[in-house]
Amino acid sequence: MLIRLTSEDLTRVRFDASPMWETVTSLRALQQGTPVHRPWIEEAKKRLADSPDRKAKDHLRLLTTLVQPKGFIADSLTPTPTRQDSFPETLAAVAAVPAELWLRDIGFLEKRDLPDYARRVLAELHDDVDAGIRRVTAALSWYWATAVEPYWPRLRSVLLADIDSRLENLAHYGIQEVFKTLHPSIRLGEQGLEIMRDCEATDRPKPGGGLVLVPTAFVWPSTLVLNTAPFVPTITYAPRGVGRLWEKTRETQESPISRLLGRTRAQILAQLDVPMTTTQLACALDLAAGTVSSHLKVLAESGLTEPVRAGREVFYQRGKVGEQLLARA
Repeated sequence: MLIRLTSEDLTRVRFDASPMWETVTSLRALQQGTPVHRPWIEEAKKRLADSPDRKAKDHLRLLTTLVQPKGFIADSLTPTPTRQDSFPETLAAVAAVPAELWLRDIGFLEKRDLPDYARRVLAELHDDVDAGIRRVTAALSWYWATAVEPYWPRLRSVLLADIDSRLENLAHYGIQEVFKTLHPSIRLGEQGLEIMRDCEATDRPKPGGGLVLVPTAFVWPSTLVLNTAPFVPTITYAPRGVGRLWEKTRETQESPISRLLGRTRAQILAQLDVPMTTTQLACALDLAAGTVSSHLKVLAESGLTEPVRAGREVFYQRGKVGEQLLARA
């Protein structure tokens, strides 16, 4: 597949941490049983099974029809994001996708080898698209609240840290370095980005709209590409640190690092397997935010942690010195 990029497109490349892309790709990870996400999968399956919503099974059948374990995913579920959308905003964008685009997606899905229940779901959507869109948004809202939203602060911190890192690479080494490190299947050619995968879509976007790069934890170890009009070309890729996303915090209570830094600072340092805000750390460690802030200031001044700014929020991640120190603990 080729995403054609003009000089104008290269000036309009942007990153986005999208709750909707994360929600959609998590449905695939849930069905595939992606090993790196096994801790989340086990918890999510229990949450979904225990849901009191009487339409829970219907919601899940609908969503797993639109998001199959492999192959085509309904493009209408992931319209072009705007910067830093909240989930309600992305849900409204899904609801606003025109009926003809949903019918196009349904047509692609009907060509696939599907179980009987999925064919019945597609037939119902085709017969009344407007009602179907309302069903889809209700199902997405339920699934997000049940299986993704409880983990969104942790997921989002990983996504924002990745974006910060890649923007730093962009400033130092240029856009080629950004493209080169997205995924092994992606490379920059003479006409644009060459991606080692097929695309069923024939209605490609016109040049000049730019490119959206979306770090998505649940897409690991693959990548997904949205390259069909009227959407802006979009590439999802696994962010740095996804392998540590569900790791349990390392125990530091009786370790040498605890005696060196003090128990609380050692706990804070160990907690930063993924970047976190002061508030997130305070909740995780059951400490006052002011106490955490004071310790973070000392840790940052010592080079053990580093602040990462995302809009009005500040996340903290372990610095190289902190990683080395914790590794020897």
